[in-house]
Amino acid sequence: MSQKLNTPKGTRDFSSLELKKREYLLNVLKDCFKSFNFQEIQTPSFENLTTLTGKYGDDEDNLMFKILSSGDKIKKADIDAFKNNKLSKFSNSLSDKALRYDLTVPLSRFISQNLNDLSFPFKRFQTQLVWRAERPQRGRYREFLQCDVDIIGESNILQELECIKVYDSVFNRLGFPKVDLRINNRQILEGVSKLMKLETVTEIASVLDKTDKIGIDGVMKELKGRNLSDDSINLLKSLLDIKGTNQEKIENLRNIFDSNNIFLNGVDLLDEIIYTSQKFNLNNINIKVDLSLARGLSYYTGTIIEVSSPKEYEIGSIGGGGRYDDLVQKNNPKLSGFGISFGFDRIFMILDELRLFPSELNSSKSFLFLNFGLELDSILSYLDKLREKNITCELYPSNVKIKKQLDYANQKGIDYVVIIGDEEVKSNIFKLKNMKSGSQSSIDISNFLSEIERIS
Repeated sequence: MSQKLNTPKGTRDFSSLELKKREYLLNVLKDCFKSFNFQEIQTPSFENLTTLTGKYGDDEDNLMFKILSSGDKIKKADIDAFKNNKLSKFSNSLSDKALRYDLTVPLSRFISQNLNDLSFPFKRFQTQLVWRAERPQRGRYREFLQCDVDIIGESNILQELECIKVYDSVFNRLGFPKVDLRINNRQILEGVSKLMKLETVTEIASVLDKTDKIGIDGVMKELKGRNLSDDSINLLKSLLDIKGTNQEKIENLRNIFDSNNIFLNGVDLLDEIIYTSQKFNLNNINIKVDLSLARGLSYYTGTIIEVSSPKEYEIGSIGGGGRYDDLVQKNNPKLSGFGISFGFDRIFMILDELRLFPSELNSSKSFLFLNFGLELDSILSYLDKLREKNITCELYPSNVKIKKQLDYANQKGIDYVVIIGDEEVKSNIFKLKNMKSGSQSSIDISNFLSEIERIS
């Protein structure tokens, strides 16, 4: 008995209809990015392991798909690490390359490598596949399309504001329901960790990042399991419980930080972003200060944002990003980066469920020539003329019953059937059948190209 063939876990095939929908969504994203004058780049599907590791955090490093070394390189495998159960070290010894985990770290490598050839601020967008060895779930896959925009240059609040506006513009063009854009600052989290008397914010960041999945009570329970003191946990809970408007939350936080001699840089920047964003015409997003927002990736250093899915479709975030300095400042201390990403697959799911895709994804018409057994030369010349004009057409491959040919046209969603048989040739006409309405017309063969161009 032959083994059943399946796609690898966390990957998918796409039908032609799904691809049309994906192409539509991707074109909306790209057109919006271009309207803000972001320029497209592409980077390789895999990078040197040294480029990727140590940028995301230990947990994320373990989710990379590493590429097994071959030939003599395999002899460098660290067998002692394997025997001592140091599996991460062992796997690294078997590989010096990995599939890209995101698009931001490859961007920082691109910036470093092309520093003298770029004009700053450098505004780039990128839409390419990335791979993560995590547990697949609804809207989350191991191979997925990531769509990013980033601005690299001297740190400026306009970078945050422009990216927020990009989110709003995309969702507005898609006819999306209004969504919440949650905002925080990693410097604020650093201040919170000092209040909690922790050595580093990483002790709470990865747990806080799960708040939308396990809730604040779940976060508190997990932190207790990490042996944090009750005083520290209760202090964090009191901060997360701060209610009110954005301005009230900011003022509450400002008073707490000020009375404990904690730097206010992050609070001031958050205040400025909220105030200035009110001057913008935001149609599809509500900005909400969320002190539980952490964005678990360790390279974030300043403002962080995340877009929640509409309340009736709670499938997690559909976008997020933030400011990162350390990735790009090693070679030029004046450079800072701010970027956002769109959750393409989750946005696709919501558009599909809400029936927000256009009813006609392809405005151009398609034509099927019925096969009546005529000499191919005469029919193929008509096909050639249409294809030279980029008109979609094909000839049914065999002279079978007309019903079977028409069924084929219906199954493929063909718009028009072209009928040129013996009678049509004798009468110097061709017939055109509209497959949606069922109407049929006879047209002089001399007007063949102009008539089909008119309706295509």
